[in-house]
Amino acid sequence: MLTNASTAAGFQSTPPRINTLMMMEMQVVNRATGVILRAYALGDTAEIIIGRDANCDVQINAPSVSREHCVIEHVDNDYRLRDLNSTGGTWVDGDRMTEIRIEDGMEVNVGPALLRFVDGS
Repeated sequence: MLTNASTAAGFQSTPPRINTLMMMEMQVVNRATGVILRAYALGDTAEIIIGRDANCDVQINAPSVSREHCVIEHVDNDYRLRDLNSTGGTWVDGDRMTEIRIEDGMEVNVGPALLRFVDGS
């Protein structure tokens, strides 16, 4: 039987913490054509702001999109999408939402764009 010195001395080693956060990719899709315009890996930053403003991390240049429309946040090993009180709303399955946990296969409507979330691992 193999042991290390700390175990033999009566110390318990704590197993390394495994990050259970799923690697996700967000695809920005033109709803009218179904063409993927751009793809982003989630997890590189704590938040991604989506909106019409040039300073947004993801810019959707359309009048129906607010300057800062919604945000994706990394919270407690989950990704969450939160509407920033946008005028046109953020929609999931035909329902206007304020905040939702992002899951593999989820599609979110923001103005003329569809945000599709897929497992990126």
